[in-house]
Amino acid sequence: MRLVHLVDDPGIAWGGPKGASVHVAELARAVAAQGAEVLVLVTAVHDPAPPAPAGVTVEVLPGPGKGASAAERVAATPARAAWVRDALRRWRADALYERFALHSTVGIEAAADRRIPHLAELNAPLPEEAARYRSLDDPGLAVELEGRVLAGCDAVLAVSSPLARYAADRGARRVELCPNAVDPGRFWAAAARRQPPTAVFTGRLRPWHGAATLADAWRLLGAGAPRLVVVGDGDGRDGLVAAGAEVTGAVAHDRVPALLAGAQIGVVPYPADAPTYFSPLKLFEYLAAGLAVVAADLPGVREVAGDVAVLVAPGDPAALADAVATLAADPDRRARLGAAGRATVLARHTWAQRAHRVRELAGELRLAPAAAPR
Repeated sequence: MRLVHLVDDPGIAWGGPKGASVHVAELARAVAAQGAEVLVLVTAVHDPAPPAPAGVTVEVLPGPGKGASAAERVAATPARAAWVRDALRRWRADALYERFALHSTVGIEAAADRRIPHLAELNAPLPEEAARYRSLDDPGLAVELEGRVLAGCDAVLAVSSPLARYAADRGARRVELCPNAVDPGRFWAAAARRQPPTAVFTGRLRPWHGAATLADAWRLLGAGAPRLVVVGDGDGRDGLVAAGAEVTGAVAHDRVPALLAGAQIGVVPYPADAPTYFSPLKLFEYLAAGLAVVAADLPGVREVAGDVAVLVAPGDPAALADAVATLAADPDRRARLGAAGRATVLARHTWAQRAHRVRELAGELRLAPAAAPR
C-alpha cells in the first residue's frame, strides 16, 4: 500500500515535541513498519528534525503557514489542492489519510479528483477548540468547511466517543472510534514497589491540562506528598514549582521513556470545565510504562483505562490528592495497576494496531463500489 498522510495544520510540525506531532510521526512509522510506503505532507518541519523512519518520506506543503489568516488559507486552497493532487499522482497513492485542520478542504478536493479513499482523523471539534482556547478567524467559515469535510470523506476516525458523535451529528457517513496509542517497545516497566514513590506529569502546561488542579492537590498533600516531576513547560509552571514540583522544562519525546521509568504514579489532571473529547497521549505512555495512573474521569480516559486506573472528578484537587496519597501508601496496588495498564495497551492500544486498522479500512474502501463524485 502507498499512503499519503496529509497534515494541513500549520501548528503541527514534523518532528516537533508537541503531542500532535508525536501522533503524526508514530502513526506514519507504524504504517511504514507494516510494509506500506508513506508520504507525509506537512506545513512545517521542526528545527532540528529527526530523520524520517524507513518507509516514510516527508515533504512540505506550499503556501501559507503558521500565522496565516483564514482568508489567506482559503485563497491558497486551489493551488495547494492542485499540488496535493499531483503528489497523490506521482506517489501513486492508494489512499489519503488526513488529520483534520481548520479552514482546509485541500484533502477532500484532492482525494475526490484522484478517486481514492479519503480517511480523516478527528482529534477535536476544531472550531470550538480554537474559539475557546486560542482565537478563531472567521468562525462561520470554519464550521462550514469542517462540515464539508466531515460529510464528504469516506470515513472519520475519531479519538473519543464524544468526537464520534460530533462527526455523526454533522453528516459523517462512516465513523470509527480510534483512540490515541503508544509504541510499548519504547517503554519499560517502572519499579512500582519502590518507596518512596515518585509521581510524574508529562506534556506542555496548557490551561486545559489542569496544572492548577495538580498544584492545588500537592499543596493539600503537604509534607507527605510524594516527589512530583513535571516533564514539560508552559503556563502554570510557577504554581507547580511553588507547590513543590520539579519541572524539567520541555524535553525531546525520545527522552520521555527514561523519565517515566523513574516514576511509579502517573497523573492526568484536568480542570473542572475540561472538554469531554480528549484522548491524552500521556495516558497511553503511562500505561505502557507500567505506572499506576490517577486520571480525570473523561469519556476518552474511561474508555481506555476505566478498569486499570484510578479515576477522579476533573478539577477536584482534594480527590486527586486523596487518590495519590492512597497509591503512594500501597506499593502492591501500584504494582497491580501498573501491570494491568501495560497489559491493556499491549492488547488494544498500540500504534501497530492503529496502523493495521488504517491499512485495513483503506483497503476496504478501495474495494467498495465507486461512490458518487463528492
